[in-house]
Amino acid sequence: MIKLEARFWLVSAFIIVMALAGTVMRGTSNAQINGDSVSIDTSRTEAAHSGDESTQQPGYKLKIWRSLRSHLHNKLIHVPIGFTLSAFLISVLALKLKNLEPAIRWLVLCAALGSLAAFLTGTSQASAYDGSTREWVVDVHRTLGISTAIVLWIWTITQWAPGLRRWSLAVGTVAVVLITVTGFFGGVVAHG
Repeated sequence: MIKLEARFWLVSAFIIVMALAGTVMRGTSNAQINGDSVSIDTSRTEAAHSGDESTQQPGYKLKIWRSLRSHLHNKLIHVPIGFTLSAFLISVLALKLKNLEPAIRWLVLCAALGSLAAFLTGTSQASAYDGSTREWVVDVHRTLGISTAIVLWIWTITQWAPGLRRWSLAVGTVAVVLITVTGFFGGVVAHG
């Protein structure tokens, strides 16, 4: 069981690192146009077809430290999403494979902790939308995000309290639904 659990955590850590690396490496930046935030893909530059090197645009230069700090919510949000979906999937598998139950507890706890980081970073980014046409979408996203975080903490409690475990899958189902709807509104905020 220990070997299985160690492999599980190793694979989970690898997936998270790759997801975060993909988010950081994607060359996008946000601009304000008419009060709305617009995501611009800067990872591809089109060179002029004239063949003259002086007219070609330079390639995208990645500044890792700056990329890690800017729009941190957009990067950190993948942590609670990934842990929540993984925990739910393993919860379903644990109906038949009882030895997976300890992993679920830790995944749900990591999702709940990640939701706190997502809330704090999201709150700091929300002011960019004050007075914009998407301000109401940000408000809905914030309310759903808070609700999701609360449900993730309730799921954590049901995982760690033996008397409440029978409610765990139901609470996990609510968490998955909430995280999906919250993610939809977050996508509307970020991408239109």
